[in-house]
Amino acid sequence: MYTYTSTIRKLGMYFAERRSSYTDLTTALRKAQIPLPVDKYLARSTLLSALVAVAVLLSSCLIAIPLSTMFGWMVFLFPLPVSLVFGGITYSLFKYYPTFRSDDTAARIDRSLPSAITYMYALSRGGMELIEILESLAKQRHVYGGVADHIGYIVRDIRYFNVDIIQAMHDANDRCPSRHMRDFLDGLIMVLDSGGNLTEYFRAKAAYYYERAEADQEEYLNSLGMVAEGYITVFVAGPLFLMTVLVVVGMIDSTSIVLLQALIYGLIPGATAICIILLNIMAGSQEETSGVPSTVKQPDIFAGIKVVPSEEAELFAQLERAEAIGKYKKFFRNPLKAFFENPGYVLFLTIPVALIYVLIDVYMKGYLSLQPVIDTVTGIADNASTMAFPALYILDDVIIFGMFVLLVPFTYFYEKRTRRIKNIEREMPEFLRRLASMNEAGLTLTSSIRASLKSRLGVLDREIRRMWKDIEWGATTSEAMARFEERARTAMITRTTTLIIKANEAVSDIRKVLQIAAADAEASHRLKQNRFSNMAEYVMIIYLSFFVFLFIVYVLAAHFITMVPVGDAAENLSEGMTMLAQYDANRYILLMFHATLIQGFCSGLVAGAMGSGSAYSGLKHSLIMVAIAYLTFTQLGLA
Repeated sequence: MYTYTSTIRKLGMYFAERRSSYTDLTTALRKAQIPLPVDKYLARSTLLSALVAVAVLLSSCLIAIPLSTMFGWMVFLFPLPVSLVFGGITYSLFKYYPTFRSDDTAARIDRSLPSAITYMYALSRGGMELIEILESLAKQRHVYGGVADHIGYIVRDIRYFNVDIIQAMHDANDRCPSRHMRDFLDGLIMVLDSGGNLTEYFRAKAAYYYERAEADQEEYLNSLGMVAEGYITVFVAGPLFLMTVLVVVGMIDSTSIVLLQALIYGLIPGATAICIILLNIMAGSQEETSGVPSTVKQPDIFAGIKVVPSEEAELFAQLERAEAIGKYKKFFRNPLKAFFENPGYVLFLTIPVALIYVLIDVYMKGYLSLQPVIDTVTGIADNASTMAFPALYILDDVIIFGMFVLLVPFTYFYEKRTRRIKNIEREMPEFLRRLASMNEAGLTLTSSIRASLKSRLGVLDREIRRMWKDIEWGATTSEAMARFEERARTAMITRTTTLIIKANEAVSDIRKVLQIAAADAEASHRLKQNRFSNMAEYVMIIYLSFFVFLFIVYVLAAHFITMVPVGDAAENLSEGMTMLAQYDANRYILLMFHATLIQGFCSGLVAGAMGSGSAYSGLKHSLIMVAIAYLTFTQLGLA
């Protein structure tokens, strides 16, 4: 510990003398909110990089020792440069990490900035003061993310460090990684200095950034189109070409089958994983939110002080146990409702069912018999033998049907919930406009919700009835809308309900706020629809590329591999064709079968990530493609 600390101190002194050379890194650390001075950060990075280099050097030497018996002493020339390369890469990653983190933070801020400004505009139009608006926004971190964080720093400086609001905004501007938010704060400072109209400024900026969001989405969709074309070219056509070459080379060199296996079982899934990660990075954070506001854990100043139990303590404990039991009773009373609200719950049922199905199916095929184990334990040496395990081709049917048992229920409930949420988001702007009209006619928000019971919007009608039922049972309007938010758990619904709840608590004239919320919901829904319509064609292209892949692989398996002479037939052709006797046609056909299954599953996930922004949405495409590939090979007699 002392050596580590002293080394960090000496390295820190070295970098502290050259701090002026690392101004960009200092800025990146501040914008990335990494609470370390640049000299200490570089000292830690250097030491950890050196440790990585030493570890790689030792590992390389251990690997080189047995290899030296085959390749000679030359192998010992490689460990040192390899370790230096790994150490340099590690140090470069440490230096780039603050920039990457600040860029990621800036992207998250830019995504939530239009809706955050809309929130400020709505509260400002309702009559709230600027500092109250900033405090309210800072508390909505679960909704507005990085924007709420940086606004929170402004509020902290004002409330706790006695900094005036202009200086606090200047300080926040210096550490904010988002150029758009810096521009917004600069404009806000100018409006405050000149005594301009804050409400009008918020309105203009909200409209401007929504236009920017549409332009950014166009750029994003163009980038997504390039990724789709690259995926089809590199990860569909590329493996198809390599598979054809390796199948032909297999007639000359039997070891090429190892490369073919690496391509099918390693490269295709790995490339798909990289593509999905890239798509997630491009898309940013997921649309779904937890639906539960973030909470700040307060320090327990009475920790360690023994409390004398009171009479009420046991009653509260009984109440907590009753509530926990009530949750389980509610689940078992109507499990389908729980599955529709949270599709992940169905996996607790389908995972054990799928495992049981796989074990029973394998056992019924005559494998995994326990008799050899019983004979061995009982000492019957003549009958003792090893347990038989099925070959890979035997497991094809079992694994595929087990996968369908596992994923079909989850996919069904996930798609039903997704479709329901889409319908709610489509109907939400009209619902808000109706609330605004009724509020303008003199009704309160609660009375407006009650009057909406007679309207016919679609899927949202059921949620309106549930909100009114909560109100009838004693919940406030804000509590009823918060429960609606928890049931929906999407970014758009969360933003809308949060805006209405806060406005209902803070201002009397909520009509203008409802109109603003309706416009915000409409803009969000329009952006989603625009993305879906633009990416639908790429989903179809992925389907077409899969069918081309399936057709070529099937032709390769049915009309080329099966026609290759093997065994005695190959030896009778000529003396130069004896290597065909080792050509295992059945093994190659099995690999072609597996290639179509894996490619179909992977292509489906990519189609979902492109079309809907979630690989979960691609499960339906994956199951369809896997089913088509399976039926093609089994019904046409190749598997």
